[in-house]
Amino acid sequence: MTSAIHVIVCRSLRPPAARVVCAVVLGLLGVVGVQDVAEAAPDESAVQAAFVLNFAKFTEWPPAGTATRQAAMQLCQFGAREELSLAFRALEGRLLQGAPLQWRKVGRPDEVRGCHVLFVAEPGLSLASLGGQPVLTVSDLPGFAQQGGVIGLVRQSGRLRFEVNRGAAQTAGLRLSADLLTLATSVLDGPVRREGAL
Repeated sequence: MTSAIHVIVCRSLRPPAARVVCAVVLGLLGVVGVQDVAEAAPDESAVQAAFVLNFAKFTEWPPAGTATRQAAMQLCQFGAREELSLAFRALEGRLLQGAPLQWRKVGRPDEVRGCHVLFVAEPGLSLASLGGQPVLTVSDLPGFAQQGGVIGLVRQSGRLRFEVNRGAAQTAGLRLSADLLTLATSVLDGPVRREGAL
């Protein structure tokens, strides 16, 4: 099927959340580009939020983190980006690994404690300040994975894709699914570079 047919299939789905999931799956597979995904989904922020949710579904946290997950899985956001905040808040209550998802905004490294997923929406956070906490860090900032983030959203040839820093994941005590690694455009295994803030 062509990209156009894939987009038509996504548009035909109801409710709107189903269109978002469809667009994310097609985006992960590289079938459609960013423009096509944006047309099939409410906006790019919703697509990014769906990417993050799916990344978390393919991540295993260390046993030490299970006690904090009994109440809720914490999805945190560093930096102000209103559309992205609204997209994340729309995910609240969804079950993730058996626990409801909760969103909260953080402004300092010490507030990250207890977060399971952290989306870095703007520069200014030193990844070294996380101190190896079991946090799945995700961002669309340029070079995020190369600077020690676990997953970096990137645009290649007009498509929304992602890079994985497996070394950063191991440092955080996270295990990423082989399926997720297979879909990544690149997987970094080298030393984690965490000099200063992003």
